[in-house]
Amino acid sequence: MPGKKRYIVRVDEEGNIKLPLALLKEMGIDLPAYVSIFREGSSLTLRFRTKRSPLRLGRQIKTQEMEKLIKEALDELVVARWET
Repeated sequence: MPGKKRYIVRVDEEGNIKLPLALLKEMGIDLPAYVSIFREGSSLTLRFRTKRSPLRLGRQIKTQEMEKLIKEALDELVVARWET
């Protein structure tokens, strides 16, 4: 797990938060981007949509990897439904 860095940002009157561009670049986030926000108590977790590479035919996939891909696809469907 990468080391933790602390960023202090301001929440404006409309509830907007600006994330530092250096942080987004460091994470490889291409803008504009969609992000899911999860609340747990007083903590927020941001999860950016990532681009997936298509599966190649004939490629051997382990069960654990397939389960992860299925979970990611289901998460994307949930986000897509919320956006419509």
